[in-house]
Amino acid sequence: MQRNLKNRDDIMKILIHKSGYIDLEAPIQMTEEQQEKFREFFKKMFPDNIEICQREEMTKKFRAREVHQKKWTIDEYALLLTPHTNADLATKMNRTEMGIIMRRGDFVFNFYAWMQKKGYLKYSKALIKEYVEEKGIEYEDTDRR
Repeated sequence: MQRNLKNRDDIMKILIHKSGYIDLEAPIQMTEEQQEKFREFFKKMFPDNIEICQREEMTKKFRAREVHQKKWTIDEYALLLTPHTNADLATKMNRTEMGIIMRRGDFVFNFYAWMQKKGYLKYSKALIKEYVEEKGIEYEDTDRR
């Protein structure tokens, strides 16, 4: 079953880090046939280093307890647009560096593309709020606290 990828949000995103590590932005849903081809590809690329295991999704349970992701605030999204390093932002926001890298990789590109499409030249917190609301992205509303 082939998915129609007309919407840019449906595209699989591969994150390549300067350190040489490669991550997938999110879990990928595949048919049985696609899974088999995917496994075979990795077995060919890394013949001595592949072990296939069935697992529960880590985002749902971690060591028999529920994990709830902390929602991002508009202020945090604004900080992702600054030149601060990922390590500095991780410390400032009390988040993991990988969390910063992943959110930045997704948010910054898509937000700037949206701004360009709408004809905006400068970002603001109000514009970030408009973007996340339009895209249906959940966020922590610090104005309502």
